[in-house]
Formats: sequence, C-alpha cells, structure tokens
Amino acid sequence: MKLTESILYNNPCYKAGRKLRPVKGLMLHSVGVAQPNASVFINMWNKSSYSRACVHGFIDANTGEVFQTLPWDHRGWHCASGSKGSANNTHIGVEMCEPSSIKYVGGATVKVTDMAHAKACVARTYKSAVELFAYLCKKFNLNPLGDGVILSHKEGHARGVASNHGDPEHLWTQLGTGYTMNGFRKDVAAAMNGVIPADPKPVTVSALNGTAIITYDGNVNVRNTPDYSAPAVTTYGKGTKSTVVGITSDKEFYKLSNGMFLTTNKKYVAFSEEEVVKPREKEEVEVRYNKIAELPDYAKATITKLVDRKVVNGTGTGKVDESGRPADLDLSLDMVRTFVVLDKAGLFDK
Repeated sequence: MKLTESILYNNPCYKAGRKLRPVKGLMLHSVGVAQPNASVFINMWNKSSYSRACVHGFIDANTGEVFQTLPWDHRGWHCASGSKGSANNTHIGVEMCEPSSIKYVGGATVKVTDMAHAKACVARTYKSAVELFAYLCKKFNLNPLGDGVILSHKEGHARGVASNHGDPEHLWTQLGTGYTMNGFRKDVAAAMNGVIPADPKPVTVSALNGTAIITYDGNVNVRNTPDYSAPAVTTYGKGTKSTVVGITSDKEFYKLSNGMFLTTNKKYVAFSEEEVVKPREKEEVEVRYNKIAELPDYAKATITKLVDRKVVNGTGTGKVDESGRPADLDLSLDMVRTFVVLDKAGLFDK
C-alpha cells in the first residue's frame, strides 16, 4: 500500500478542528460516481467553499494509492447522521474511487461498459482498503471483528448512525465481485497478521432441477444476485413453491426459473430434486395415401378392386392418376390394412 498525505487544509471540516476522542471505528465508502482518480476529489474538496463533506482518505481506483486527506483523529463529515446519531463522531471515513467503465443509470444502479476493467479497479481499491484498515486498526488498537468497529456506509445507516446510502456493497454486488463486508472484516484481521487477500473466486451457477419450498413461518428474501448483502427484490411466504434451475458454486443460493436467487439454508427452504424426464419421442406423422401407386404392394390389388367397384371413390375433388382412377383416395394406413384383411376374408367377393 502506498500512502500519500494530501490534507484538505482549505476544507471547512479541517478548519473546524474537532477531534475523535477516541477513534472507535472505521467506515468504508464508495464515491458513487464513475471517477477513478482520487486527485479529482482532492482538488474539488480542498476549497473553503466546499462544505458538504470531508473524509479521511481516498483510494485511487487506477493505482490503488491511498491519499490521506484529514488527520486520522480529526472528526470528518463522511456519513451525515441517522436516527441514533452520527458515526462522524466515532469513525474514520475512507472513500474508494470507482472505475470509469461504469455508468450510473438511476439511483445506485450501474451499467457496465467493460466488466474486466471495472472488476480490476474494484479489486485494486478493495486490497488497498484492507491494508489501510489493518494499519488503522493497529494504530488505534481496534478489533476489526468487533461489533460495529468496521462498517460500510450502508451498515451505518442500518444501525442508525449514517444517512441512507448503499455503498460500497451496491457496486460490489452489481459487478459480481464476491466481496462482502463480512469478508472484508475477515481480510482486515488477516492483513493485521501479514496476510494480504487474494481475489475472491467468482460465484458461478451449475444446473440443478427441482423445486424449492419455503418452510419458514415468516417471509424469506429473494434477491437478483447471489449475495446476502444484496437488497431483497421480493419475499416469499411459507408454502411458496419455486422452480429451481441451478445452484451457486458456493452452495449458498438456488437460482430460480425467474432469474432470481433464493437461499439454500435448510432452516428456511426445503428442496425436492426432480427426476430428469426424457423428451417424448416425436409422434409418428400419419401417412395418407391418395393414389394406388403410393400404396404398399400388398394392398394395391385390394384397393384397385374397391376403386373399380366404386366402394372406394376418393373425396370427390375430381383428381385422377395416370390410369384414370381417383387421386384423392385419402386412405390411412389403418384403413388400408382393414380393407386388405376383409378382402382376404372374402367379404369383397360376394
């Protein structure tokens, strides 16, 4: 991790001079705009007129370099407040810059123009954030696995100490990175012992046919991505049956026929695997005979006899064959066989 000091001396937050006494935790943010360069934010925020926000650091998405923008024990303006107060009073806040290969198309929803590039940028900021948070946990004697010590902005809101944002999980989830805040905290703990996180294995889906039935008495969340940190799209109540078409490689989620994902946790869901049903053989197309020449050899004499006796005389279209006999007999194979049997029995000789 490369750490560069770039204090926002002109920002009103720095000039306020308030301190965190003591530092109780760390909050991870994502900037919420497709801007990978930390310098853009530093230049924009380092002005006396910029009174909207101020954080302790930015992580550049192109290089992974960390820029410290406030003294670590300075009170920042990074998460606003919630129903129970503000983590600005307790937590250091760090922003991860975001790749240029995404575009926000509404709220927190992004459109990705280059998935490989976007994932590489996010992996870069993630690793630097792990190293930075490990450094800060050591510096301020914090337990990264302790309750409420390391939070995302989204988690801060859920605890009532931050405004209503979904970062950084919103980006991690939509890019399918496999990153979660629980995983992040574990990676920070490991980094404190010198272990730097590897890229997470991507979650894949393999085929599985069956039915998932909700057995839980309450409602069970259904998501559009296989990630427990992703918001629920809807909920299914007890007894709801869903067609399963796949299962994730980590065995955590069923993929449903509607494209959404449901937990595999047996506390909430029962699964019944379907037998593989072989496709039905194509039904034999019924053959119809219109001319005597088209008939099986064993039937030609019988049908000729019946045609000449006007017993079989076609459908009345007037079509005839080369011999002048009807060419619209419209006889099925079963009819032909029946006539032959009756002829052999002598019924047409009377």
